[in-house]
Amino acid sequence: ALRLETVNGGSLADFQSCVDLLFEHCPILAAKMFERRPFVSLAFFVDSAALVIEECSEAEKLQILRAHPRIGAPKQTMSSLSQREQSHGATVSADVLAELATLNDQYEAKFGFPFMIFVNKRSRAELLPEVRLACHGCASSQSPHHHHPDGHHAAGHC
Repeated sequence: ALRLETVNGGSLADFQSCVDLLFEHCPILAAKMFERRPFVSLAFFVDSAALVIEECSEAEKLQILRAHPRIGAPKQTMSSLSQREQSHGATVSADVLAELATLNDQYEAKFGFPFMIFVNKRSRAELLPEVRLACHGCASSQSPHHHHPDGHHAAGHC
């Protein structure tokens, strides 16, 4: 479990492990957040990530976005929270995983960062239509600041 003492004490490597738990492995985010220690609470630690990202250059924001796992990525490439988020639904077929891999490649080639969406307990198969739409139905000018209509940040969602 994440503890405030761990977040506020210890080395940059220890801190990186805390950031990885919640935000994926992203050294630039961890380094910038590390400079803001100590945090008064775990909630403030989490909220400070948004503040740090707002202050980042566009290139740094793209680095942070690129740390996000792909939809359908192998579990070993994700944080424990992303694993939990993407583990809903029945066993995923090889066809679904293959199509997701192809669509992820297309999306990243087109926009320069992974497709992101609020999974909200949906299976990978349930997400396929949205990934297809993002790859084939969007204008070619995605922005890392795009917001999902339901209020969730979804960098690549139409």
